Amino acid sequence: MRVPVGVSGRHIHLTQEHADILFGKGHSFEKLKPLRQPGQFAYKETVTVTGPKGSIPNIRVLGPLRSYSQLEISKTDSFVLGIDPPVRDSGDIEGTPGIVVTGPKGSINLDKGVILPYRHLHLHPSDADELGVKDKDLVAVRTSGERQVILENVLCRVHPNYRLEFHIDTDEANASGLRTGDIVKVISVDETHELGTFKQQKVLVLNCGSSSVKYKLFDMPSEKIRMQGNLTRTKDQPLKDTLDPIFAQVGNQIDIIAHRIVHGADLFPHSVKITDEVIRQVESIGHLAPLHNPVNLEGVQAALEQYPEIPQIAVFDTSFHQTMPPTSYLYAIPYEYYEKHKIRKYGFHGMSHRYVMERAEQILEIPAEKLRLISCHIGNGVSITAIRNGESYDTSMGMTPLAGLTMGTRSGNIDPGIIPYMQQLEGLETTEEVIDILNTKSGLLGISGISNDVRVLLKKAKEGDRRAQLALDLYVVKLHKYIGLYLARLNGADALIFTAGIGENSPEIREKICLGLEYAGVYLDPKANWESEGERMISSKFSPVKVLVIPTNEEIIMARDAYWITVAGSTPASAAQ
Repeated sequence: MRVPVGVSGRHIHLTQEHADILFGKGHSFEKLKPLRQPGQFAYKETVTVTGPKGSIPNIRVLGPLRSYSQLEISKTDSFVLGIDPPVRDSGDIEGTPGIVVTGPKGSINLDKGVILPYRHLHLHPSDADELGVKDKDLVAVRTSGERQVILENVLCRVHPNYRLEFHIDTDEANASGLRTGDIVKVISVDETHELGTFKQQKVLVLNCGSSSVKYKLFDMPSEKIRMQGNLTRTKDQPLKDTLDPIFAQVGNQIDIIAHRIVHGADLFPHSVKITDEVIRQVESIGHLAPLHNPVNLEGVQAALEQYPEIPQIAVFDTSFHQTMPPTSYLYAIPYEYYEKHKIRKYGFHGMSHRYVMERAEQILEIPAEKLRLISCHIGNGVSITAIRNGESYDTSMGMTPLAGLTMGTRSGNIDPGIIPYMQQLEGLETTEEVIDILNTKSGLLGISGISNDVRVLLKKAKEGDRRAQLALDLYVVKLHKYIGLYLARLNGADALIFTAGIGENSPEIREKICLGLEYAGVYLDPKANWESEGERMISSKFSPVKVLVIPTNEEIIMARDAYWITVAGSTPASAAQ
């Protein structure tokens, strides 16, 4: 949104009582000119203000008269006067310094009321709705011209009587190269990185799988969920049949669609707008995730047919891990296979690891660039990521989601020589049959022979089932080993994070994983671990390494990326890079 500038010179607001003292009882003020805000104007009358060090004459009186007297000056003025006023919103004068005010008929000694005015934005409610802000929110503005700057902490003032205008004092206007009548652009800012212009958009997030379609409709940038659901489908049911009821429900309410794409290889270091070329590239790497990418693309095609004019964004599970160094992603096989076929580790659950990293940054109140984090995404699929300086440094999953830790039905890392050996002993015709066993019949299910559900296995283990206990022990030991590995890779850690279904909801598994990590500074608070719920810290207050439980939210990462790509041309993650 483009907004006109009003440079605010030093001025004073007066009560009727103070006006009577300064100008004489019954004085009739003469209007000099109307101001942009309806009902506000400058009088011809002026006063002189005097502080401990000096005086400033010809301070303009603004009308109408108010219930409080207040002097608004610049920082330079405060040096001249010898006072130190705070930056405040108009009317917030408690605890502010006073000043001597002199008029043609008398003087007053204000005991409070001198402020440096907040740079602020006058907004009509319709303007605020368009920007997705409310009264007292903070935004930022970007100037144009030769001296382009971003001014943060701009206070939003919303009222039906307001007319759109950006107010700034003379000091900041001079430093920014602004004059009254110039135009600035309202933006949102993440630290020092420009993200984009505010604009309300409705973002539909789609996660199309072989057995279900999850969806959420977000209001952005407020991130309010308007509707959501999880529809099941059979393998022989066309995906379009599952998507059509969703499209019917959201109708024409949507502005952007975000699609989860599991595998982006090294082609997509961040989310991108979907084009014919992007579709071709995703198709070219479909063999890396044959169970996921084809159905993800099927969802893209169905949405493009239904909404051909709406921007559609691809968000990749692998993007977050594209910051890994070669020592983390290369396999010790002939280098030519990496060069020719891109055989390397890619990692997954990137949206989840990225989300919990961002939340940890806020919870710990430490910039991600200064944190060493070990993020444990523990669900039916399991991965651990070492995060250094806000970036993925190493992760447990590999070229495919089969690698790494013991999972619900996946084996995790095994000796590759087992694959032809199993094929030979079991009389299997193809390697794909062995891979299917490793993907769907292994892990907790394979070891226990009972279930891939941790809750079921915990119950069975308490009843004395030996294989259920063995499956859980193996599961925990693998997690424990990877945490130890990443403690070494990061030279220690500031926090250990648990997320996803089991990580969020199983205090017993968390306790088993952390047992023995005391040497590295990990100390659980048993009560916080067992009795609390939701997002929280479960480590002892004396624990050098903090332990956090953070419910993951991959959908909000998708919605944010889709929104910022559409309104600003880049994601928060890519802007930071």
